[in-house]
Amino acid sequence: MKKSLILLSVAIAMTGMVGCKPTEKNYQAAYDVAKKKRQASDALDAELGIPSGGLINTDGPMLHVVHGDSVYVKMDRIRMLESSSGKLQQYNVVVGSYKMNTNCVAQVEDLCSKGYSAFGVMNADRVYYVIAGSFPTLEEAAAFDTLFQRKERGQVYPGLNGKPVIIMRP
Repeated sequence: MKKSLILLSVAIAMTGMVGCKPTEKNYQAAYDVAKKKRQASDALDAELGIPSGGLINTDGPMLHVVHGDSVYVKMDRIRMLESSSGKLQQYNVVVGSYKMNTNCVAQVEDLCSKGYSAFGVMNADRVYYVIAGSFPTLEEAAAFDTLFQRKERGQVYPGLNGKPVIIMRP
Protein backbone atom coordinates (compact mmCIF):
# COMPACT_ATOMS: atom_id res chain seq x y z
CA MET A 1 0.00 0.00 0.00
CA LYS A 2 2.82 2.39 0.90
CA LYS A 3 4.66 1.60 -2.34
CA SER A 4 1.62 2.30 -4.48
CA LEU A 5 0.96 5.59 -2.62
CA ILE A 6 4.57 6.69 -3.19
CA LEU A 7 4.44 5.70 -6.88
CA LEU A 8 1.14 7.51 -7.32
CA SER A 9 2.45 10.73 -5.73
CA VAL A 10 5.65 10.58 -7.87
CA ALA A 11 3.53 10.10 -11.01
CA ILE A 12 1.34 13.10 -10.12
CA ALA A 13 4.41 15.24 -9.41
CA MET A 14 5.98 14.27 -12.75
CA THR A 15 2.86 15.19 -14.73
CA GLY A 16 2.70 18.52 -12.91
CA MET A 17 6.31 19.33 -13.82
CA VAL A 18 5.81 18.47 -17.48
CA GLY A 19 2.63 20.58 -17.66
CA CYS A 20 4.41 23.77 -16.45
CA LYS A 21 7.17 23.61 -19.04
CA PRO A 22 7.70 27.09 -20.56
CA THR A 23 7.91 27.32 -24.31
CA GLU A 24 9.97 29.52 -26.58
CA LYS A 25 6.76 31.09 -27.83
CA ASN A 26 5.85 32.26 -24.30
CA TYR A 27 9.34 33.71 -23.76
CA GLN A 28 9.17 35.56 -27.10
CA ALA A 29 5.74 37.03 -26.28
CA ALA A 30 6.92 38.29 -22.88
CA TYR A 31 10.09 39.74 -24.45
CA ASP A 32 8.07 41.58 -27.12
CA VAL A 33 5.76 43.14 -24.52
CA ALA A 34 8.73 44.29 -22.40
CA LYS A 35 10.47 45.71 -25.48
CA LYS A 36 7.38 47.74 -26.47
CA LYS A 37 7.11 49.16 -22.93
CA ARG A 38 10.78 50.15 -23.00
CA GLN A 39 10.44 51.88 -26.37
CA ALA A 40 7.37 53.80 -25.17
CA SER A 41 9.27 54.85 -22.03
CA ASP A 42 12.30 55.99 -24.06
CA ALA A 43 10.04 58.02 -26.36
CA LEU A 44 8.45 59.74 -23.35
CA ASP A 45 11.88 60.41 -21.80
CA ALA A 46 13.06 62.03 -25.06
CA GLU A 47 9.90 64.15 -25.21
CA LEU A 48 10.43 65.38 -21.63
CA GLY A 49 14.16 65.95 -22.11
CA ILE A 50 15.15 63.27 -19.61
CA PRO A 51 18.24 61.16 -20.41
CA SER A 52 17.18 57.74 -21.69
CA GLY A 53 16.78 55.19 -18.93
CA GLY A 54 17.45 57.81 -16.27
CA LEU A 55 15.68 57.87 -12.95
CA ILE A 56 13.28 60.70 -12.33
CA ASN A 57 13.95 62.64 -9.15
CA THR A 58 10.62 63.93 -7.88
CA ASP A 59 11.74 65.84 -4.79
CA GLY A 60 14.77 67.74 -6.04
CA PRO A 61 16.06 69.39 -9.19
CA MET A 62 15.26 67.48 -12.38
CA LEU A 63 17.77 67.15 -15.19
CA HIS A 64 16.66 68.78 -18.46
CA VAL A 65 18.47 68.95 -21.79
CA VAL A 66 18.26 72.38 -23.43
CA HIS A 67 19.98 72.75 -26.82
CA GLY A 68 22.36 69.91 -25.96
CA ASP A 69 23.28 71.26 -22.51
CA SER A 70 22.20 69.46 -19.33
CA VAL A 71 20.76 71.72 -16.63
CA TYR A 72 19.02 71.06 -13.33
CA VAL A 73 15.61 72.72 -12.97
CA LYS A 74 13.53 72.99 -9.81
CA MET A 75 10.21 74.71 -9.20
CA ASP A 76 10.01 76.80 -6.04
CA ARG A 77 8.18 79.83 -4.69
CA ILE A 78 10.85 82.42 -3.99
CA ARG A 79 10.82 86.08 -3.03
CA MET A 80 13.45 88.80 -3.04
CA LEU A 81 15.38 89.61 0.12
CA GLU A 82 14.89 93.14 1.43
CA SER A 83 18.61 93.81 1.11
CA SER A 84 18.68 92.71 -2.55
CA SER A 85 18.19 94.76 -5.65
CA GLY A 86 17.50 93.07 -8.94
CA LYS A 87 14.66 91.87 -11.11
CA LEU A 88 13.23 88.45 -10.29
CA GLN A 89 12.08 86.73 -13.48
CA GLN A 90 10.65 83.30 -14.35
CA TYR A 91 13.97 81.34 -14.53
CA ASN A 92 16.71 82.03 -11.98
CA VAL A 93 20.21 80.52 -12.00
CA VAL A 94 21.11 79.57 -8.42
CA VAL A 95 24.80 79.23 -7.54
CA GLY A 96 24.50 78.93 -3.75
CA SER A 97 22.03 77.75 -1.12
CA TYR A 98 22.28 78.70 2.55
CA LYS A 99 20.37 78.50 5.81
CA MET A 100 21.79 81.85 6.98
CA ASN A 101 21.09 85.18 5.31
CA THR A 102 24.60 86.52 6.05
CA ASN A 103 26.27 83.78 3.99
CA CYS A 104 23.90 84.47 1.10
CA VAL A 105 24.59 88.22 1.22
CA ALA A 106 28.36 87.63 1.32
CA GLN A 107 28.28 85.49 -1.85
CA VAL A 108 25.99 88.01 -3.58
CA GLU A 109 28.50 90.80 -2.82
CA ASP A 110 31.35 88.63 -4.14
CA LEU A 111 29.52 87.94 -7.41
CA CYS A 112 28.54 91.60 -7.81
CA SER A 113 32.21 92.57 -7.45
CA LYS A 114 32.95 90.19 -10.36
CA GLY A 115 30.38 91.97 -12.56
CA TYR A 116 27.34 89.71 -12.18
CA SER A 117 23.86 91.10 -11.47
CA ALA A 118 23.53 88.79 -8.47
CA PHE A 119 20.92 89.04 -5.74
CA GLY A 120 19.48 86.97 -2.90
CA VAL A 121 16.09 85.30 -2.57
CA MET A 122 14.35 83.16 0.03
CA ASN A 123 11.74 80.39 -0.17
CA ALA A 124 8.99 79.44 2.30
CA ASP A 125 11.33 77.04 4.15
CA ARG A 126 13.71 79.96 4.86
CA VAL A 127 16.37 78.64 2.51
CA TYR A 128 18.40 81.51 1.07
CA TYR A 129 19.47 81.24 -2.57
CA VAL A 130 22.12 83.24 -4.42
CA ILE A 131 20.84 84.12 -7.90
CA ALA A 132 23.63 84.86 -10.40
CA GLY A 133 21.22 85.66 -13.24
CA SER A 134 17.48 85.89 -13.84
CA PHE A 135 15.84 85.31 -17.24
CA PRO A 136 12.39 85.14 -18.88
CA THR A 137 13.08 81.84 -20.73
CA LEU A 138 14.65 78.50 -19.86
CA GLU A 139 16.89 78.71 -22.95
CA GLU A 140 18.44 81.99 -21.79
CA ALA A 141 18.90 80.66 -18.25
CA ALA A 142 20.51 77.45 -19.57
CA ALA A 143 22.90 79.46 -21.78
CA PHE A 144 23.89 81.61 -18.79
CA ASP A 145 24.31 78.48 -16.63
CA THR A 146 26.75 76.99 -19.16
CA LEU A 147 28.64 80.28 -19.57
CA PHE A 148 28.88 80.77 -15.79
CA GLN A 149 30.34 77.28 -15.33
CA ARG A 150 32.96 77.95 -18.03
CA LYS A 151 33.95 81.35 -16.61
CA GLU A 152 33.98 80.29 -12.96
CA ARG A 153 35.73 76.92 -13.25
CA GLY A 154 36.85 76.70 -9.61
CA GLN A 155 33.47 77.80 -8.26
CA VAL A 156 32.01 75.81 -5.38
CA TYR A 157 28.22 75.63 -5.31
CA PRO A 158 27.32 75.56 -1.59
CA GLY A 159 24.18 73.60 -0.77
CA LEU A 160 23.90 72.32 -4.35
CA ASN A 161 25.18 69.12 -5.95
CA GLY A 162 28.27 70.59 -7.59
CA LYS A 163 26.38 72.41 -10.32
CA PRO A 164 24.09 75.46 -10.60
CA VAL A 165 20.34 74.89 -10.41
CA ILE A 166 17.71 76.86 -12.31
CA ILE A 167 14.73 77.72 -10.12
CA MET A 168 11.54 78.16 -12.08
CA ARG A 169 8.85 80.25 -10.43
CA PRO A 170 5.33 78.75 -10.53
